[in-house]
Amino acid sequence: MADPRRPGLQLYDQLFTEDPNAQDASVQPLKTYLENGGSIFPLVEKGVEYLINEYQMNRTDAQRFLRRANSMATYLSRQFIEQQLSGGNGDGVAKPASGLLSLVTGPRYELLFHTEFEKLALPDSLESFLSPVAYLIFLLLWIRDRIESVKLDPPGYPLNERRADLMDLSVDFSAVFRSVSSVDIIISVLECFITEHPIENQPQKTIEDAMIEARYPNSLPYYQPWASADGVAQINNLSLGDFAHTVHLNYPYFLQSGTWIDFAERALAHSTRFGPYQRELLTEPPVELADLAAFYRDNYGSDIEQGPGPQNLDQVAYFGAHTKLGTLGIERLLSIRGFAPVRSANVVYPQDSPLTPSTPLTGAEEPVPSPESGRFGSVYINANAHPGVIINVADDGPASLHRLSVVYNNVEGLAVFDRINRMVRLCNWLELPSDQVDAVLVAAIRAEVHGGADKEKWWISDNVIHALGLFQTLRERYNCTAADFAVLINELAIYGSGEALSQFDQVFNSQGSYREPLLLDDGEFPVTPAPGEVDLTISQLCNGLGIDTQTYQYLALQVAKAHSVSNNKLKRSLPIISSFYRLVRLSRLLSLTPVEGVLMLLLVGGEDWLNELAGTPKIGSVDSETPDVLNIIDALQSCVQWCEQNNLLALWVLKHALPPQPAREASEQDQQLFDQVRNLLPTAQFSNASVLMAGLPPAGAASWLDFLVKSVAELKPVIDTDGLVLAPIGTPEEYLIDAQKRVEWAVDQALGTLEPGVRMSLASTLLKVLLDARDAQVSLVKETLAAYAEIASDQAIAVLNWADKTVYQFLRQVKSRIDSSTEPSRRNPDADELLTLLADVRRRAEVVSTLGLSATLLEDYLDYGYDAWMGQARKDLTVSTLYHLTTLNRAFGLSTQPAQKLLDYLREVNALEATLGEHAKQLLHQVSTIRLAEFFDWSVQEVRECINRMDPQRPILRNLSQLALFIRVREMSTKTGMDALTIFLMGHLPEIVDKQAYAEAAELALLSQSEARTPLAQVAGDLRQLVTMTCVVEPTEVIARSTKTATYTVTLKDPNGDPLSGIRVHFRASLGEIESGHTDTNGTFKATYKPGAAMGVDTPVFWLDLLEPENAPIITLISDHITLDFVAMLSPPVPSGVVKRGDEVELYATLMDGFGNLGVDELVRWFVESGEDSGNKVIFRGEQGSTNLEGLTRVMVSSDTGGTFKLSVLCERSGTKAHFDEITFEGGGPPA
Repeated sequence: MADPRRPGLQLYDQLFTEDPNAQDASVQPLKTYLENGGSIFPLVEKGVEYLINEYQMNRTDAQRFLRRANSMATYLSRQFIEQQLSGGNGDGVAKPASGLLSLVTGPRYELLFHTEFEKLALPDSLESFLSPVAYLIFLLLWIRDRIESVKLDPPGYPLNERRADLMDLSVDFSAVFRSVSSVDIIISVLECFITEHPIENQPQKTIEDAMIEARYPNSLPYYQPWASADGVAQINNLSLGDFAHTVHLNYPYFLQSGTWIDFAERALAHSTRFGPYQRELLTEPPVELADLAAFYRDNYGSDIEQGPGPQNLDQVAYFGAHTKLGTLGIERLLSIRGFAPVRSANVVYPQDSPLTPSTPLTGAEEPVPSPESGRFGSVYINANAHPGVIINVADDGPASLHRLSVVYNNVEGLAVFDRINRMVRLCNWLELPSDQVDAVLVAAIRAEVHGGADKEKWWISDNVIHALGLFQTLRERYNCTAADFAVLINELAIYGSGEALSQFDQVFNSQGSYREPLLLDDGEFPVTPAPGEVDLTISQLCNGLGIDTQTYQYLALQVAKAHSVSNNKLKRSLPIISSFYRLVRLSRLLSLTPVEGVLMLLLVGGEDWLNELAGTPKIGSVDSETPDVLNIIDALQSCVQWCEQNNLLALWVLKHALPPQPAREASEQDQQLFDQVRNLLPTAQFSNASVLMAGLPPAGAASWLDFLVKSVAELKPVIDTDGLVLAPIGTPEEYLIDAQKRVEWAVDQALGTLEPGVRMSLASTLLKVLLDARDAQVSLVKETLAAYAEIASDQAIAVLNWADKTVYQFLRQVKSRIDSSTEPSRRNPDADELLTLLADVRRRAEVVSTLGLSATLLEDYLDYGYDAWMGQARKDLTVSTLYHLTTLNRAFGLSTQPAQKLLDYLREVNALEATLGEHAKQLLHQVSTIRLAEFFDWSVQEVRECINRMDPQRPILRNLSQLALFIRVREMSTKTGMDALTIFLMGHLPEIVDKQAYAEAAELALLSQSEARTPLAQVAGDLRQLVTMTCVVEPTEVIARSTKTATYTVTLKDPNGDPLSGIRVHFRASLGEIESGHTDTNGTFKATYKPGAAMGVDTPVFWLDLLEPENAPIITLISDHITLDFVAMLSPPVPSGVVKRGDEVELYATLMDGFGNLGVDELVRWFVESGEDSGNKVIFRGEQGSTNLEGLTRVMVSSDTGGTFKLSVLCERSGTKAHFDEITFEGGGPPA
């Protein structure tokens, strides 16, 4: 028998002795166990189920006993642990203290606790009862005895089956204390589980498909590729809509007319951050009654089929549980109670929208008006119908009887639950309360109705999705609120919610009751008030919108025009007031003033765009070519974004992209320019005096100007009567030819018939005077305009030409003005054309200075760039021109290479043929990408990816729209770390589902964010590796001036040795003419070289398009040695008399072939044909030699003996001789 003082027996006695059922058989086995010395610890560990099964106790007694036993076990365990740590009953002997501690008699651990450290486990040992191993064993025993011992129906899932690997694990020091990644642990556990539980039948769909098809809970569906791609975009503070803009050739859209709309809408859809399956869910057709059960099961939870069913969805508690909405969330969703709409007291409502009483509640004496949730707050859920859905509450019933006022199984109720399903998901995805989401949806649907949609169908369409995308863009970029966005595409809200005022009252009537409120009562107020008139409505509008009266008048004119108001009277109606607010709010949202916003709209889209925003906004209009309000706002904000990216103020853009206002009065700056021209022009004018000073004789009684100012036959004038040189027509070479003909005619008319040499000399002098005058006038304009417009002198003429004026036209207008004794502004109230021109020059000069445009760039732009680069028919300065010029600046800023390299590239690619062969297209594509890669310091593969995708048919970057796309991709690659392929794949993701496209883009996007990047493919980056060129010439010598030719043969092969056909080969020669052409199918081109008039060594240059020129083999232009002969008429006459003894006679002869070529460097020999004998000798000084560069050979002849001699000269190459007349020398021996 156990000691009755044992704690277990004492506990038993306290619980069951006084119980009348204490002797019951249900507790007797427990008493027997305790009396036999049984411990309470096994009973506590094994729990209630053990007592019931082992000792036949009822559940109530077992629970009573274990509650007390748990406390006792905890107490005894603590006592035991403390006893073990303190050394039991104090039998341990403390070691004597020593050192400083022996002087202190205070409490110390060894005095208070007599711990037997030799009996304790070592620190971190596995056998310690405080170690992780002990805790693990305790958990295993707990699971075995307290969990798995319970019999369940159906049976549970035992631990050894769930974790088949657990019992086989070794428990050692390394396993307990070694750090292991949780991922490694999970993988090993899953591997073992999969091995132990093989799948007999493969699942019918993948996890990805299951996540796509699942719709409950309402955070689904989940599409992993979309989530990955959009997540990577978010990491970089972008959306997939930004990628779509980046890769679209026509972006930004404010430069286009209407071809961009479809692509822009796809970008807006991606900007929602909703995946394709989410968008598909929002826009799917309404649910039919036949699909009722499947709809509720899929969208409100599968437990609906197993539980009470969809019929209980009208119960508030049940509805909240399945939509994850609390009480306030449901009230906000339905716009009831604290969120019920409140009409503005300052609005006169139409007669057809009275307050509708609801059904009286139980015990209520009078009906309570239903909240106007169908008109504000929950318009979408109620399909714009009043009264809306409410909660019916019984007087004394439990909360479970609070029901929605719709049933689940009729058409109306099913439509409500369908809309609620979409609304709840939309709120979660947008992370906005339902009333704000409703405001955006309602505004978008009503704007769509204005565009021609069916007003009875209140469902989310693709156009509404696009509106949500624009809202997300403005919200993320400019912190645009839902209420403000609703006004941008529709109208102001005239309902408040709870204690909050309506949006209309918050803007115009929030200053308190001390002032007169602005009413919407259809009253009238003037568009433009009469002078001195003060109108209360105008003051209220200005005060509410924060604008002055001048701004009001400007906005009012635009609003009146948009609403077709012609009687100078606007109405105090919601559409009119909303138009004012829309123009002001959109402008300020984009950091513009209201006037700047209106002007920017006019600039980029004209009156059609402005009328769309100032009138009744429309979405998806089918009967108008004007972009809808979404596209207009998107284009406007992209214009503002472009200004910000290029550090341009919107006001500056407006000032310089619009033509200058006509000027009527000269400024001081203008007057200074006129004075400078007045002082300097006389010295630069072509005058009769300047001609005479140059050495020409007088032209009789006439002036030399008279012969140059009028058109004669086919000769055009070159100056005017004031001596201003007319603007050249044609190329500089053509101008010189025409001017030469004109001055020759002038010389002939003024001086009559002259010797050819004299005539040519005088004509050359007159031409020089003309050209000097031209250069002086150009210099005058260059220097004065440079100082006037504050630009470099080399830019002045280009800026003047950009303003569509020549030097002559400018000087003509200035001279006419300074010659007039009366100011034009005083003579004529109309605008002065010259002052308008100067204003335009200043405008364009400021563009040059602000954008840092070089003179070379301007010349290229004026020469061909306005057409080839920008696709413009004229050289107008528009916002499109500014955009493209900033594109060039951005390109220069991305490179460390000289800007001239890019300008050279653009000129060369725009000189290419319109039609290219396959090999030519391939080679030019490779060359262009390498040159661009070198300029932008980017991979050739990346550049090639860009060019191939922007224009696969002609993959050569050749205009500034393509360059802008290239730069956008380059900058985004730098920002995000993505390669060009990834950016294009993400940018071209379709609006509809394309699993392959989304999966590929997502994979590459994720890879771009990892450290391990896919290595770039090796692409040839050296131009010399692209093509092998050989060039030979046959023959290497050709006779100048002849019809004989030489042939240059160029052979082109690719790196594999295959011939390249259809490649254009250019040639240029200095001493002859050589043609350009294309290689044949063998990769060969034979160019014919035609010799010119000059002889010498010529080194022609040949090159392929976009490649650097190379020297061709040299060719020598020679004379024809067969026909070389001495020209008799060019030989000197011999002395007719006797040459004195000791004197020398100079003889010379000119060698020339049959083509008129001089015999240069030809070997010649002088001979005595007759008269020389043993007594008479001729002395030659230079008897044998070579002709000089003029084909001339000279010799000095004398004779000491005297005599009469006949001399000749022989050309060694041709064997021809020239004979001279007899020469007689005085005889008598040598001179003394």
